[in-house]
Amino acid sequence: MRAVRARHVIAIGVAAFLAGAVYLAPAGLVGAALGDEGPARLSGIEGRLWDGQASLWFDGWPAGRLRWSFDPAGLLDARLRFDWRIQDPGYDLGGQGDVGFDGTALDATGEVGPILLERTLAPYDIAVGGALEISRLVVQASRDLVPRTVEGRLHWTGGPVGYRLAGREFRTDLPALDGRIDTVEGEPVLIVRAAGQDVPLLHVRLDHEGWAHIGITQRFTELVGMPWPGGGPADAVVLEVGEKVL
Repeated sequence: MRAVRARHVIAIGVAAFLAGAVYLAPAGLVGAALGDEGPARLSGIEGRLWDGQASLWFDGWPAGRLRWSFDPAGLLDARLRFDWRIQDPGYDLGGQGDVGFDGTALDATGEVGPILLERTLAPYDIAVGGALEISRLVVQASRDLVPRTVEGRLHWTGGPVGYRLAGREFRTDLPALDGRIDTVEGEPVLIVRAAGQDVPLLHVRLDHEGWAHIGITQRFTELVGMPWPGGGPADAVVLEVGEKVL
């Protein structure tokens, strides 16, 4: 019994020592931990390792101001729990993270504004208004950070959409759209519908090789004023395009 109590006291003492050491450590250690090999970089680091902030860069692109705060209680059960938030003129996202020996979980809630939407879609000659609202997007990953499941809800507020097709400019107004993300056979799948409607407009699937496959339904072609010839069921996918995104 005394041996068991002694082990408990030692374990608590070690955890307390680690918590104190991490609490006092400078936030610059986070930047050092990222190394020089990956696409993510930190600059302008302030605060402590336990509670700090920095400017995040991804592939040389400024990705916003990142803030983090760790929960010391997580060390008692060998887990790293933290709150995070990243802000930029184009978006405001935040959530929680949980890292353990069995894997990593990360969730996000927030809003992506028209500035980032336009920047993202500009290479495809698409311009949109409105904002994209993210409702608790949850990613579960393995120990080596390979995603296992992705789930979440998206809502686009609707608005004007402009695009170029075959050298011609088109413009239309779309209603608010709802998106649901689920994991199907290990791959994230997004289904987009008009808010309050049942008929799918878009099917988006990200495969294991990093290719995004986008299926466009008959109903979507009608919604943008360019109905697909031949008709058919409203939910039938009449066109599919793919692109390497990861």
